[in-house]
Amino acid sequence: MKSDRNERLMGQLSELVKLQRYKVHEKLINHPELYPGQPPLLFQLEREDGQTQKHLAEQLRRAPATVTVMLKRMESSGFIRREADPNDLRSLRVYLTDQGRDALKELREVFQELDRQAQKDFTPEESQLMSALAQRMVQNLREY
Repeated sequence: MKSDRNERLMGQLSELVKLQRYKVHEKLINHPELYPGQPPLLFQLEREDGQTQKHLAEQLRRAPATVTVMLKRMESSGFIRREADPNDLRSLRVYLTDQGRDALKELREVFQELDRQAQKDFTPEESQLMSALAQRMVQNLREY
């Protein structure tokens, strides 16, 4: 029985993530060119602008080729710019543009709105507990 509960929990969490990605994309009507997998890349650049493509791929846990395709699309949409690394001309560094920063502001608002909706009937204690449990699950899977 415990295994059934765990499978349901992981299925529910998977559904939660899929639904959140869908809702984020649905709410970004001002940025139809921003695809569902791209917000994490924008947030990663916000934390550390000017990363190499290789480092971005590692941080996002994505194949370098996948990140290259994402970056090409995001560059043509004006969210990022890529420049040769002056210390290693074989590497490209990735930077947010003003348009990318504007998209991040909207993304943050959308994520906050979705958080409020998802937790609308939660007490502050329940929200804290849910966050702590989710963080423990993330840590457990990272250690696996």
